[in-house]
Parts: sequence; structure tokens; C-alpha cells
Amino acid sequence: MASRLRVSLLQCVVRHYGIRRAPLQLAVVNGYQNNTTSRVFYRATVPETPLPSIDKRIGGRLLKQDLDRNNEASSQINPDKKEKKEVEETLKILKMKLERLGRLNVSDIERCVRSLKNHLEELTDDDCLKLLQFTLRMAEDDYRPCANVVSCVWMLCTNRSSASLTVEHFELYLRTSRLAESTCTSEDILSLLEKYHLEPSFETLELLILMMGDLGDLAGATSILTLMKQKNLPITETIFSALIMAHGVNKDCKGIESVYDAMRSVQITPTSITYEALVNAYGIAGQILQMKQVVAQMKQARVALTHSQLASLLLNLVKSSQAGVEFENMDYIVELMTECSNKLDLSRVVLQMIHCGHVREAVHLLPTFPLIRSNNHLYSNALVYIREMVYAHVEPCLLVEMCKELQHKEINLFALQVALEYTLREKREKLAWALLKAVKESGSPIRQHYFWPLFHMNAVASEPSKLIECVHEMLEMGESPSLETLKDHVIPGLTVNHPNLTMKMLNRAGLTVTVAATPLLIVLIKNNMYKQAFEFVKETKVPFSLRDLTATLARSWSTSPRAIITLLALLINKNKENSTKNEFAEEDWGGQFLLDLATSRTGLNDEQICPLFEELRKNNIGISENSADLLMTRSNRSIQQAIRNNISIILNPKMGQPPKEQEYNILPHPKSMSTEELDGHMVELQAKSLNVRGTLRKLLLQQATKNETENVLSLMEKAKEDGIKLSAGMMASILMAYVTNKNVEAAMNLYSTIQVEHPSFSLDSYKVIDLCTLLVENGRSQEAVAMLRRYLETENKKTVFTRQIRRNCRNLLMAAASTCNYELTKEIFDTLVSGGLMEPDNLVLGTLVKCRLNSGDLPAAVKEAEIIYKSYKSLPMRIEILIHLIHQSKCLNETVNTSTVSR
Repeated sequence: MASRLRVSLLQCVVRHYGIRRAPLQLAVVNGYQNNTTSRVFYRATVPETPLPSIDKRIGGRLLKQDLDRNNEASSQINPDKKEKKEVEETLKILKMKLERLGRLNVSDIERCVRSLKNHLEELTDDDCLKLLQFTLRMAEDDYRPCANVVSCVWMLCTNRSSASLTVEHFELYLRTSRLAESTCTSEDILSLLEKYHLEPSFETLELLILMMGDLGDLAGATSILTLMKQKNLPITETIFSALIMAHGVNKDCKGIESVYDAMRSVQITPTSITYEALVNAYGIAGQILQMKQVVAQMKQARVALTHSQLASLLLNLVKSSQAGVEFENMDYIVELMTECSNKLDLSRVVLQMIHCGHVREAVHLLPTFPLIRSNNHLYSNALVYIREMVYAHVEPCLLVEMCKELQHKEINLFALQVALEYTLREKREKLAWALLKAVKESGSPIRQHYFWPLFHMNAVASEPSKLIECVHEMLEMGESPSLETLKDHVIPGLTVNHPNLTMKMLNRAGLTVTVAATPLLIVLIKNNMYKQAFEFVKETKVPFSLRDLTATLARSWSTSPRAIITLLALLINKNKENSTKNEFAEEDWGGQFLLDLATSRTGLNDEQICPLFEELRKNNIGISENSADLLMTRSNRSIQQAIRNNISIILNPKMGQPPKEQEYNILPHPKSMSTEELDGHMVELQAKSLNVRGTLRKLLLQQATKNETENVLSLMEKAKEDGIKLSAGMMASILMAYVTNKNVEAAMNLYSTIQVEHPSFSLDSYKVIDLCTLLVENGRSQEAVAMLRRYLETENKKTVFTRQIRRNCRNLLMAAASTCNYELTKEIFDTLVSGGLMEPDNLVLGTLVKCRLNSGDLPAAVKEAEIIYKSYKSLPMRIEILIHLIHQSKCLNETVNTSTVSR
């Protein structure tokens, strides 16, 4: 028992304090060879922390005393140790994120730098080494500009009074700076090396001259070359490539040629390193013809650049404004990338272009992405790139232009809405208004909630004048704020202590008193400002909308019952003045108030019924019999009894129904609607300028299920006329409805339409297989085989879960077997297996035997079973074969007996 108690208490301590394995120091080995960076990141065995022994007599009291002593000890820790611990925790967070997510971004390093600035003197050289390693990883992974962050990290490392950096620190910094395109001079680096009494290694000087070449610093590169000669260090191909790049950045073509000739004169054979430098140098210098000549020389020498090298060349061309008038130079590099790699991945390059300010070039590359339009959820196509345009603070007019281009190219039909979403998240008001106007000009509907974040920003900032300007801008766009917008997002951000002054502000924005009076009164009631509410109602001449006020009055009734009932009576009398007697007699606002009160969060209890009814009677508010019946139906037994006992106080049989209940109507969900109801629902949605795609999809599926091909075609044609383009996914669903109903002609016509209108759409494999099955069943076997082969040849190879389509493949093979054509069945079988759509098992192998049995050729069926057993170690249809063999032997015996008797 004591042992179990000890273990249980120990587990509690472990869970409470989070005792884990102690992490070792980071171990990073950095090497440099052939202008590449090799790293071995963060691999260390982690020893377990030994658990403390606990005395058997330990109990809850002793454990509490120990914890108290630990807390006191931790509070008395040396401040220096405490600050050192904060440094370790900051670096530990970076390590943890890298291990869990596999990458670091700029914000992670920025956060770390801000934290370490306050503990500069507690940073050790090892800590700086770890920080530089993390920064290098960030520069490799992140696509955003990070030169400033790299400079801040280096300042942390060098500004310490106790700094004693090593060559490894400098090499890490140079590699990171080169990736981040950070600017520094060779004099700065060499003077720092001299300050720390360090002798620069060959790798350090090589990195430094490469960096000077990328920056176009010819003087710096020359000084490093001179230093290398003084130290008798070898001048390698990498050094020449750096000098070539330096001349290219300075647009000095003669200098490029002179360096290249000098390299060949010292018997250095050019490899991909030199050719990469040449094409980059000529491209940056704008000498595209010479760049293409170098590419031709590479092909003759059978030297090929990698995908990453060509991607770097593409980015350099764009940064140096050499993309071409019609982006022809970019297209040329993309063709080279397609030739050297089957998988074209330009996503990182596009993101880098966006953050470098070359948005047009980035958008030009998007159509080259193989799957950019294949997503059925059109809202998410190219979403990442639109989001990054917003994050990169692209000019509003340029962003709108690029979004329209994405819509025109049918990459993302909702590009403006996507950009607006992320703009509102970033709280960029100017850009948001530009996008809202663009959405309006494009003819797309603008929802009220698009404006709510803009109102909220100005309300939180306590800037009522800007809030009024937003209302004015909204009205200028032809959009009138709804009651919900005014009462929840506009008026709460204004000062309402003086309602008449608030109303004047809203009038200046362009709102009429009729529109603004009701939401302003709702805000006054919500804020329990009943004195101002009474004065406002009395002084306002226009009628208020009781339809929108009764629910608010009901929710606020519990805070001040008498004031709410008095205000309700005042509003009813106010509306009587603006209505004819016969018209108002039908409106039971008292009953509507009680119904709203019964369904509110506070609700009613039986003790409140009598005082409430008495207060209504005092204010001459009655309710109709219909309201009384509804109130009884919606209440529990105790409240029902209280209503029966007091209903005579306020019952008025002459009153009509409560106004809201007249409009209450239970509409069926589109899933439960008939064809006629769906048709009417779609007309209603179109009249309200709402989205009809879901209803159209349901209506098309219903008509296809009934084999109403003419109706389907007419609906598709009507949708096309209305500007509604059917997505490939919607057409694929209609196709499957035709296949299920065995309508082969309609299915084939729709399949051809999908291929023409959506050539990049990847149809699900089971749908193609089911369509092939339908063709075989209708005697069109050759078409089925041709379709299956064409599908496997043209579609992108992707992972297929064969178990999910196993039955579909078997149905196709069984349909082929029913034709008694073994060659056809075997051909389809081999095509499915070789295409990776099916794995040979008993279920599908049996179809080959079944085909033989269907044709009545039992010996061939037995032979087929033997072949299958030898090839796949499987014996399908064995029971069926045995039955046929037994039946055949019986027939032979009967034949023999008959012949014997006849003799």
C-alpha cells in the first residue's frame, strides 16, 4: 500500500512540475564544399533525469511542505542565474518549434532577438552559435525578406563585451547573409576577424568573395582575391564564378568574358558552377542572347543545371527587371525547368517575387502550376498567393488589378473576396475600401458583414468621426446599412447620451431619421438609458418599427419591468398616430411582446404573470385570443395555470394575430424539396441576388436521377446564360447520376463536355471505372478499353486506395466476363493492374475463371485456375469449378451406361 502511495505521489509531482528529459546542447556541424552548405542539425541522445527517491512515510502534509520549500528556494535564485535561464528558455523555444514544425520563420527570430536584447551580457559564444544556426535555417525556409533580422542577430553576437567569436560564427553569418541578401563589406568582416585575432580560413574567404560577387562589389572581391594570393591559397572555380557574378551585377559583359577566359587559361574545366554564374551574370546584365548561347553550350557539353539553380536564375532575372516585355524571358527559363524536371514547383519563387515587389511577374507564373485550377473549392485556388500580396503591402490599385487578372484567367473567381478577407484581418482600411469598390464594380453582391470589421476598427479606436465617414462611404457605394449593422456595429461606437445629437451625426452621414431611429432606440434600451429613450421617442416624429423592438424590450424587461411596459405603451400609441384605425386594430403588439418575453433568455415564471398582466392593463395594452393560445402552448404547466387565472385582465377578443406569427412559416430544407419547390426556391434566390449554386446542383441531380436529359441540358444552358459556370465537381456528380440510371448516351456526352470545358480536372477513378462498366454492359467494349487507357495515360499519377474501388473494378471485370470474351476480360484485367487501380486477389482473379465458365469451356477454366495459382498463389472459383467437374462426370457416367445398355 505504501509503495503504491509513493508511486502515485511521485506521478503527481512529475505532472505538476512537468519533469521531462533534460535536453542536451545543440550539435551542428557545418561544412562548405562546392558552393553548397551541408548541415547536421540537432541530433543528440537525451538522457533521462533520475527521479528523486521518496520516503515511505511521505504524505500530503509532507509533500506540501516540500513544495513550499521549493517555491521559497526558487524565489531566492541569483538574478544572474535567472537571466541566464531566460536566455536558455528563449533558445529552447526556437529548438522546440523547429523540431515540431520542421521550419522557422522571420517572426520567430524577431521575437527571439527582442527577448535577448534585454539579456545581452548573459549571452555566451555557444548561445550565439545556436542563434546563428537557427537564423540560417530560417533564411533557408522563409520566403520573406529577412536581411534586417540577420543584421540584428549579428549585432547581438558582436556587441557583447565578453564576445570571443570563432571562425565558425563568421562562416554561419556569411552563409546566412548570402541567403538573406544582407549587405556588408569585406572590410567590416576582415576587421572583425582581426579584432578577435582570427585567421580567416579558405572556406571563410571563399564565402566572403561569393557574397561580394552577389552584391556586385568588385573592389571587395578584388581585395579578397589579393589576400588569397598573399596566403598562397588556391584560386578555384568557385572564386572565378564569384568574379563573373560581380561583373554581371555591374552589367560589364567584357569583364564577364575576361574572367571566363582567365579561368580557361589556367586549365580549369567549367562545370555547372561556372555555367550557373554565366547564365546568371548575362541574365542580370540584360544580355539574354548571350545567356541563351551559354545554355546551348551547356547542352553540347552535357551539363545540366538543377531545378533549384534555374529557380534562382528566374528570381534573379525578375529582380533585375529582365523578365521581358511580355515575360518571354521568364517563359524561357520555365521551359528549361520543365525539361530538367518532371515536377515543376515554383511556389517558393512566386512567394519571393511577391515579397520583392514583383507581383505582376508572380501572377504571370501561376497558370504554369499544374494543379492551380483543379480544386473544386474555387475559393481556395491560389489563396496563399493572394494572402501574401496583402501581407506584402502591395499598392491597392495593383492588388485589385492582379485579383481581376486571376478572375479573368479563371484561377480564382473569388480573388477579390479572398483579398478582402485577409485585408480586413490585417486592419488595412484604405485597401479594404478599394477592394469593396472593386467587388461592387464587378457585379458581385456585397454582404453587410463585409463592412462590420471596418466599423469595429474605428469603434475600438474611439474615433466616431471616422465611423460616420465609413457610413457615408457605404452609402456612396449604393449600400444602405441594415438594422443589424446600425444597432450592433455603428451606433454602439458613438456617444448616445444625447440621442438627438447622435441622430444629427447620422443624418450628416446620409441616413434618414426613419432608418436610424429604431436602431438608435434599441441601443438606448440595451444600455438601460430609459430616461433618454422616453425623451427620444416623444421628440421623434417618425414611427418606430415595433417589429424590431419587441424582442429587445422583452430581453430588457427583467432590469426595469415598469419602464419597459410604459415604453411599450408609448410606442404603440406613437404608431397609432401614424396608422389608420382599422389597419392598426389587427396588430397585437402586446401579445407579440409576451411571446418574445416567454422565449427570451430570462423567460417567465408563474409568480411574474399576475404583476405583469396588471402592469399591461394599467397601460391599456391587451392581447388577442390567438396570442393567449400561443402563450399557453409554449409554457409549462405552472405558468399555464397562472395564465388561466389572470388572462381575463388583458384579453381583448377584437384584436388580430401577433404580427410576427403571421409571417412565421416552416420552409423545407433544399434537401427535402421537390423539383417544383427547388425551381421556385432558385428563382427566389436569384431575385435576391443570392448564391444559387447549391440549389442548382440539387435540381440538376434530381433531373439526372429521373433521366430527364432534356431538362438537365436546358438547366445547364440557362445557368450559362445567367453567368453561372458549372464546376467540374458538379458535372461529375450529374455524370454519376446518369451512370447509376444506366443512361449511357447522356453519360458519354457529359463526360466529353467535362474533358472539353475542364481539361485539367481529375475525375475520380471509380467514376471512370463505373462509366466503363456501363459501356461494356451496352456492348461498347472497345470504347471502354480506350477510355480506361486514355485515363491512365493522361491523368496525373496519384495515390489510389485500391480497397475503396475494389468492388468497382470487380463489377467492370464481371461485365466483361458476361460477354464470354476472354481476350477482352484479360485486357481489362491487365490494364487495371498495370495502372495501379487494382491488386490481384481472389475477388478479381475469379473473373478470369468466370469468363471461361460462362463460355462453357471447362478445360480452359481449369487451366486458367492452374495459371492463376502458379502466378499469384491463389485459387479463386474453386467451388464453382468442382461443381462443374462433378456435373460433367455425372453426365459422362450416364452416357457410358446408356451406351452399355444399347449394346
